[in-house]
Amino acid sequence: MEKLPYIKHTCIVCGIEFVTGKGGAKRCPDCRYLTCQYCGKKFKSPQGNYKQKYCSRKCKDDVTKGIEPAGLRNNRGIKPRTYHITDRDKHGSAKDRDWRSAVFLRDNYTCQQCGVVGGKLQAHHIKSWKTHPELRWDMDNGKTLCLECHRKTDTYGGKNSKR
Repeated sequence: MEKLPYIKHTCIVCGIEFVTGKGGAKRCPDCRYLTCQYCGKKFKSPQGNYKQKYCSRKCKDDVTKGIEPAGLRNNRGIKPRTYHITDRDKHGSAKDRDWRSAVFLRDNYTCQQCGVVGGKLQAHHIKSWKTHPELRWDMDNGKTLCLECHRKTDTYGGKNSKR
């Protein structure tokens, strides 16, 4: 059995020469260990990441506790909040939900175009919600349609809303 030759290396951190039986070592045994910036404990990075500052997630969390992330801190107060301007959220306002329920009840949960009962029903505004704000919650401006029939209308999904 042949012995591996020992190879001399110079540590890239402290400049000391050291000998190893393996090739590719760039740091001496002392410089392979890092010091935690929070608790001062010596540790070896499991991924070989020599930029790591803390020995554990707990130490990192203790240091950064209460500090607002830079992305939030730098933009605080710059962008105006606009979500309060409209009374509609992702699912519509309470008024929208009441109008929709009343239209379904009036039409007996039946599509007024093809006659399908139940299924994926939607309340359709006959005159566009955007262009006729005065008719948004008027019962005469609504009818129950199934999803397929609703897609065929000229105002589905904001089509022709620029009129």
